Amino acid sequence: MQSGGNFASVTEGQAALRQEVRDGFTAMNARIDALTDEVRTGNAQIIELLSRLAGKNPDAS
Repeated sequence: MQSGGNFASVTEGQAALRQEVRDGFTAMNARIDALTDEVRTGNAQIIELLSRLAGKNPDAS
């Protein structure tokens, strides 16, 4: 009977797929973290520039 071999093959394939999905999520999360940092930096720069235009110190409040 080959059903045992097929089952093992399917199980190995599922394990490999799960690992690929985990790796994909890890990479995606790292990219989201990097983008979040970029947005925070951009927001801080915008606040600083707008504060300068308004003549106020952004760190005063």
